Amino acid sequence: MNSKKVLACAVIMLSDLVPLASPAFATDELYLCGVVQDANLTNQLITIDVASGGCRGPRAFKLAAAAAKALTSQTTSGRKCFFINSNRCQAGYTYTITKITPE
Repeated sequence: MNSKKVLACAVIMLSDLVPLASPAFATDELYLCGVVQDANLTNQLITIDVASGGCRGPRAFKLAAAAAKALTSQTTSGRKCFFINSNRCQAGYTYTITKITPE
């Protein structure tokens, strides 16, 4: 009888640890702002003159599906703030805009 209690107690303790052992994933995204220079919604490409940090200057970006839905032909001009799928911005790379945010 004691061995059943010990086994039940061990099972309960192990089941409490399972959520702690679950994998967790985080995504680093860079927040940028700039002025839209050109937008091709058909090809989901946008060129923005970025004014943020180490990513300054005209850059071409791909639009993720959610970001593309947020843009229409009427909202593709002016200043936009957005997240890209990286935590840094290097010349020569085309990053994907994951989310466009209100300023």
